[in-house]
Order: sequence, then structure tokens, then C-alpha cells
Amino acid sequence: MLGSLAIAPAVDAASNWVVHVASTNSGEAKATVLPAAPASPAAACTSPASNKTIKVTWTAVTHATTYTVYQSTTSATGTYTSVATGVTTTSWTSGTTAGNYWFKVAALIGTTWTSPESAATTENTISASSCAAN
Repeated sequence: MLGSLAIAPAVDAASNWVVHVASTNSGEAKATVLPAAPASPAAACTSPASNKTIKVTWTAVTHATTYTVYQSTTSATGTYTSVATGVTTTSWTSGTTAGNYWFKVAALIGTTWTSPESAATTENTISASSCAAN
């Protein structure tokens, strides 16, 4: 039987969720709720006497079970690589060396659903003598 598909998700207006329609093996469609990207993560340098680090923080995403942190060393729009997976809190501290860094975060629900990556943080620079957000 052919017809139209109407979806009325039971999600409140303050939710960070979107609706995704995926085809099943039987040719039917079903609605699946996916996580939205974490809102604007922030990165802040810490400058202990040795081993400078960058702490990345973000707002929790409803129903997220873990987060993945991505890092770029070229620019905010550059290539990002995963530097931390399975993060269960809303912060992560890098173990970086001298250089320029940008970070993004994605939320995961179990092992099946991943949000889009967040917006990039501002640039953070670690040098031999300092650690600063630019």
C-alpha cells in the first residue's frame, strides 16, 4: 500500500534531538531520534610549571552515553582527528605539546548513534613559555 509518512516526534521544544527516518529491510520506514551536536564547546589552557594542557568543556547532550573529542592542528576548518573516545563526562584534558589547537566534540548514544560534530573551539596555543587562547 502506498501512502505518505507523517512523523510527530514526542520531543519537547528544549530537546537537543532531531528526527531521522531510516528504511528498514521490509521497505517500511521508521523514525529514530538522533542526538544533536554538543553546544559550543570551550577550550582553556592550563599552565602548570611543566606539562601545559588544554581542558575542553561542553554542555551535556540529553541521553548521550559518551562523547568523542576531535583535534585539529591546522585551523578551525582543517582536518580533525579523534583524540579521545568513550569520554563519560563533559570535559577532557589534553596531553599536548607546543602548537596550535582547535577542538570539536560529538555525542554518542550507545554504540549506534553519533551526533554531528560541534562547532570548533577558538584557537589555543601552547608554547615553551605559555599557554593561551587566541
